[in-house]
Amino acid sequence: MKKLLVAALFVVLASPAFAAIQNVKVSGDITTSFVHRNDFTLGTPTGDLYLDGLKKQNVFLTQTQVRIDADLSDNVSATVALLNERAWNNGSGLATPTDQNVEIYLANVTLREFLYSPLTLTIGRQIFTYGNGLVLGNGPANQTNGGLQFIAQDLGWSTAEDGVKATLDYKPLTIDLIYFKNDQKNLTGVIQNGGASSANQSSEVFGYNANYQLSDPWNTVIEQYVFSRVDEAGYTTNNKSDKLYVPGLRASTNPIKGLNIQGEIAWQLGDKVVTANGGQQAEGRDAMAIQALASYSLPVMVKYKPTVNASYTYFSGDKMSATNGISGNKDARHYSAWDVFMGDFGAGTIYSAIYPLTNMNILSAGASVSPLEDVTTSFTWSNLWAADSYSTNNPLQIYQPTEGTELNTLTTKNNGARGLGNEYDVNLNYNYTEDVTFGVSLGWYVPGSALANTNRDTASQAIASLGVKF
Repeated sequence: MKKLLVAALFVVLASPAFAAIQNVKVSGDITTSFVHRNDFTLGTPTGDLYLDGLKKQNVFLTQTQVRIDADLSDNVSATVALLNERAWNNGSGLATPTDQNVEIYLANVTLREFLYSPLTLTIGRQIFTYGNGLVLGNGPANQTNGGLQFIAQDLGWSTAEDGVKATLDYKPLTIDLIYFKNDQKNLTGVIQNGGASSANQSSEVFGYNANYQLSDPWNTVIEQYVFSRVDEAGYTTNNKSDKLYVPGLRASTNPIKGLNIQGEIAWQLGDKVVTANGGQQAEGRDAMAIQALASYSLPVMVKYKPTVNASYTYFSGDKMSATNGISGNKDARHYSAWDVFMGDFGAGTIYSAIYPLTNMNILSAGASVSPLEDVTTSFTWSNLWAADSYSTNNPLQIYQPTEGTELNTLTTKNNGARGLGNEYDVNLNYNYTEDVTFGVSLGWYVPGSALANTNRDTASQAIASLGVKF
């Protein structure tokens, strides 16, 4: 904490030496949480589990952010945010020492009316997220960052990327052009993959998002996007690179008062690099994701703000995901499993913390109400089932929030069963003041018929938090 405040003070004091400042705003937040988790392994999965995976966990966390926004002139502004995330008194007791570090979370400059009146340019470390985060959001592509890696990485805030965003504002049409690096290495002289060497390997993301607001009484918004990722990191044999192209369409409308309906569909094309037949080969990608959401504020007992909601999300799977490049086998030469890319879906749930969101159907229904002033409670039920049945060629794998991005294979039934189970989540939030919030989140995930008895243990979590914004 001391390092964080000293670094923030240094930024404020140093700024006048570099640019004339019209206005400076200092803000931030501190969130302290107690996290209790049981049986995130769902039993006894195979694999090299750190401390036997997340069989049981009791940990206190503090996440602190200090943000400085400076207006340098009418059309120029800068943002710097510093972040520290740590388990209490971690030291070397857990898997990583990085929780003691202060991280540059945001560091960007915004240039409005740059060369052209509708154009705004933002350069530097920033957050790239669109729509509901189905494709591009604060998702698991960032799990390896931040001080909570190997502790409770799914709860981490470290989700920014280094890049450039150009916004063209032609109201009612807004177009964002984006580019950022989500991995960069200099591997000159490093020998990889049995003798191949390469230099300056990188993974780059670029694309656009076009948002159009219709002038209808329903406040309809339509978004069309194409995002791409060209990943050369780690692919050194035969000059292969993993290419992912994601075109998609999203719409949101409000047909009657209090009712919001949204729908989104996205495809994945390109080449998936796999290791097969003694080398690396490229399989053609052909995957899809679909999402439908609805939320309705009930016109009864309005004092208690009753709201109901429902959603359905589909991520395609691959029947032969573990068997690649077999000559004459069409299924083994086409990759149809949805690549999580940078999606952010189901944040705070157990299933989103342990499952790669691919080869999956998720149906959710919930309700929320405010029984007292400043108190909101909600309940959500989620049912999960696989898009394609599991087998030795299509195994079910899970993450552990204490293991980075390592995947572990679960034991499933080879009888075509696809039921992954049900999750039940209860949340309560109390706004003690405008700046202070208490929260409690309880969740239970009950595995379904697709899992063998050795992996049918119920996973549970309880998270209590205190958040302060300033």
